[in-house]
Amino acid sequence: MTYPDARVIEAVESRFVPLQLDLFADPRQVLRPLNVIWTPTILFADRRGTVHYQSVNFLPPDLFLTLLDIGEAHVAMRWARTDEAIELLRRAYERDADGPLAPEALYWWGVAVYLKTHSNDELYRVWGRLLDRFPGSIWAARVP
Repeated sequence: MTYPDARVIEAVESRFVPLQLDLFADPRQVLRPLNVIWTPTILFADRRGTVHYQSVNFLPPDLFLTLLDIGEAHVAMRWARTDEAIELLRRAYERDADGPLAPEALYWWGVAVYLKTHSNDELYRVWGRLLDRFPGSIWAARVP
């Protein structure tokens, strides 16, 4: 189980402000702007409440920890905290190097690097790893 896992509890409590809403009991004016139609839905929002990333349903603890890094990186990128985003995405990739979230982590790692450097060479250095390791992934298909 994901949420009772001690590593998940520590990561969520130390890095996020968890909020649990009931899809069927909480007021529609709260839920509707969040576009939640399935539970659980994990939303990654900034301090203004703007959601920048979401994931639906359960994941095993190891994948959930990787997802936390990817989601937090999305929020960091929106606030021009590119160094933080790069580190989170690098960590997500290294944690899940052969797993299902690795291609996504690599894709967004490249984006974060580009946002910091404005360098196509640096972008494609990361995306090259994506193309080499996961050529059949949906994330590799997004690389022009």
